[in-house]
Amino acid sequence: MIDVLVIDKTEQIKTLLLMEKLGVEVFGNEVKALNVIEQRSSPVVLLHYNVREQQTEDYIRLIMQASSNSKVVVVADELDENSVLKCLLAGAKGYQEMNQLDHHAEKMIAVMDAGEAWITRRMTATLLDSLRR
Repeated sequence: MIDVLVIDKTEQIKTLLLMEKLGVEVFGNEVKALNVIEQRSSPVVLLHYNVREQQTEDYIRLIMQASSNSKVVVVADELDENSVLKCLLAGAKGYQEMNQLDHHAEKMIAVMDAGEAWITRRMTATLLDSLRR
């Protein structure tokens, strides 16, 4: 079973993750979630961007300090490319738009659990360009 932690105050993500292969825990409080992440070996973390909004990248850094093996996917209604890039540079390994989460959730979580990234090829190119600068 894949260990999935959802950080979402709205329950939007939880309703889209009704899969029996997952051990899903949902947290509306990001401090409690951070404490649980510290105790886990390498969870897949689905972080709703609306929990921290412009402070999301700082919160991702806190997650990575708590557990460097965590695999963070930022989930949002829609983010601009620059905001996604900031989250990736902070340590997130994926981004998923909320309106497509139910179609991609099972594969996305399996890919993340396997240590791969969940971003578009365009975002990969943007990330590489950013790292070269």
